[in-house]
Amino acid sequence: MKLNANGLSHLGLRVTNLARAKRFYVDTLGCQLVRETDGAVLVNMYGMLMALYGADTSTSSVDHFDPFRVGLDHLALTVEDSSYLEDMKRELDAAGVHNNGVEEDPETHSKYISFYDPDGIAWELYAISTRPSV
Repeated sequence: MKLNANGLSHLGLRVTNLARAKRFYVDTLGCQLVRETDGAVLVNMYGMLMALYGADTSTSSVDHFDPFRVGLDHLALTVEDSSYLEDMKRELDAAGVHNNGVEEDPETHSKYISFYDPDGIAWELYAISTRPSV
């Protein structure tokens, strides 16, 4: 069997506190609110649809995100202009969002910033030019 997909449809994240996650993604990061239902919030994040799902009755009250367990480690998006990363750092700092500042990937030499949502899920924004080199 060979997977024949055309791209990412959407991303779904289970969060411990849906209202807090909505504030973070919509108010702090500026994602567009697309739709809310009972137990879920759908946002547009840089052209990618992301569903946030609240905790469920089978979710342990002490559960938390752990990038070292099998499963999701982090999510990375691209931005075209590296100057955006410095602006993002200032805005994240002003909002009190834990981040590691602008760094350089030792392998690709691309600049990036990593930050964490309220559940500790790691996000990265990589400055990767999509312009063809001349």
